[in-house]
Amino acid sequence: MDKNRVTPDINRIVSHIKDLPTLPRSVLKITALVNNPQASAKDLSGVITDDQVLTARLLRLVNSSFYGFPQRIATVTNAIVLLGFDAIRNLLLTTSIFGVFSKKSDINGKQLERYWDHALGCAVGAKIIGNCIKYDNEEELFVAGLLHDIGKIVEILFIPEEFEKVRQHAETEKTLIHEAEEIILGYNHTDIGELLAQKWNLPEKLSHVIAFHHSPSTSKQFLKETTIIHFADILCRSLDLGFGGDNRIPRLDFEALKKLEIKQKDIRMIMEKMEIEFQTMKGLFEY
Repeated sequence: MDKNRVTPDINRIVSHIKDLPTLPRSVLKITALVNNPQASAKDLSGVITDDQVLTARLLRLVNSSFYGFPQRIATVTNAIVLLGFDAIRNLLLTTSIFGVFSKKSDINGKQLERYWDHALGCAVGAKIIGNCIKYDNEEELFVAGLLHDIGKIVEILFIPEEFEKVRQHAETEKTLIHEAEEIILGYNHTDIGELLAQKWNLPEKLSHVIAFHHSPSTSKQFLKETTIIHFADILCRSLDLGFGGDNRIPRLDFEALKKLEIKQKDIRMIMEKMEIEFQTMKGLFEY
């Protein structure tokens, strides 16, 4: 962890949020298989097809315009061969996370949807930025974008009264939500998100991006990925895709952004694609 990042009292977070959500067993099995060099497409397909919900989600996603395959993909095995192990894991992780939190979403359905919209907009933006700069794993960026604010979702569902105080403070004082969290809670959503990523045994890169996406220049590793999520987050707010918890646009980390070497003309193209692809993806997710 970067020395510039002040680590909050983890015990205080856990005492507030006693039951951090867990991932479905089938997703944990899939992650283990992906990390096993001896595993085959058939092994992975077997685990997925044992879960009808996962199978349906996967086939719906791979046949969407988001991927644009010329022919319909009818089997899980074909999807794995075409997309690869890592992409399949990321897709199923993405959809499973929506499923984990939707079980409690009746409590704050409308409010939660706006935050999910923001997360989805950031995920779409991250993938488009990755494509623009020829990043070699756009699927990884999509998942990072989706999870960058997962700590806010945990707060809304598990400590709703405290989060409402945070939201009111941000609105009254016209400050950013993560600054309001520090004042009211003593930690912010990036700390919760990092803790959750570690609990789920997600890759270190993903945990790191969640932790540092507000200030990528302070990060000593994974600078490119963290900056992409940082930039996608700000573009998403600029386009008013969903709601990030406040009505302000965070300060852009220009020093970090220089490393991506994105041209001015590319930014307009990225934003136009974000609006279009966000609407496409929103129809594929249920939350």
